[in-house]
Amino acid sequence: MRISIALLMLAASCGLAAADPLDTLISAERAFAASSPRLGVKAAFLGVLADDAWLFRPGPVNGREWYAARPEVAPFILEWAPQAGEAVADFGYTYGPYRLTPRDAKGVAGAPVGGHFFSVWTRDAGGAWRLWLDQGVAHAPIAFPTRVDPHASAHADEDGEAEALATLDDALNALLAGPHDAAAVARFHSADAVLLRAGQRPQSPTAATTWTPMRAKATRAALRISADGRLAATTGWAEGASPQTYQRAWRFESGGWRVVVDLVGD
Repeated sequence: MRISIALLMLAASCGLAAADPLDTLISAERAFAASSPRLGVKAAFLGVLADDAWLFRPGPVNGREWYAARPEVAPFILEWAPQAGEAVADFGYTYGPYRLTPRDAKGVAGAPVGGHFFSVWTRDAGGAWRLWLDQGVAHAPIAFPTRVDPHASAHADEDGEAEALATLDDALNALLAGPHDAAAVARFHSADAVLLRAGQRPQSPTAATTWTPMRAKATRAALRISADGRLAATTGWAEGASPQTYQRAWRFESGGWRVVVDLVGD
């Protein structure tokens, strides 16, 4: 009996180790999304936020501390669904449409608004996915997807370095602070890169309908790289009378670090 139990435990542990990281991340994202209308926004976020999670309200704040100070019941219902993502063993990102439906003190719902969320996740010591970065852009509401598209994983064999990533992130911030076009930023983006901008659905850099500059040069607040050096994320903000934020997911490819998701928000 003990041998049988031991074999079952071994089989279970092997199955867990062999599980595709993106599959487990999407499962975590969907469970998170399902908990929002059921438990409320505050409880849902506190259930998944990492201890060092970042939010911008409008400046950088600790995500757990910010949500802990929020009212128990939000004046809206927040729903969303993952559209695409990418993950390695301990690091990944997801993005997709969201819908926010306001409700008054009597619980009467108003007209919903929409947009796209972009989340960066890390795995804790126990193997649970934790939300590290979370931002979004507003645009007209769209239908939720029924499937998730995995982003290409054309990783290089070697590991990416933090110093090289920081240099590229700074250079892109400088470029975005002034007038620019698709050709100027093409060298920063992967072939499957996605842009998230206010008022627009996700678009590829080559199909971008506008290249509005940020209102000031942004300063990086955080940088994090996966343990295998294949995925990373950066985030920061540009101060001013009307602050702006940015959030990027990066992949280390044969030509070096490339942006795969590029968000500029308000």
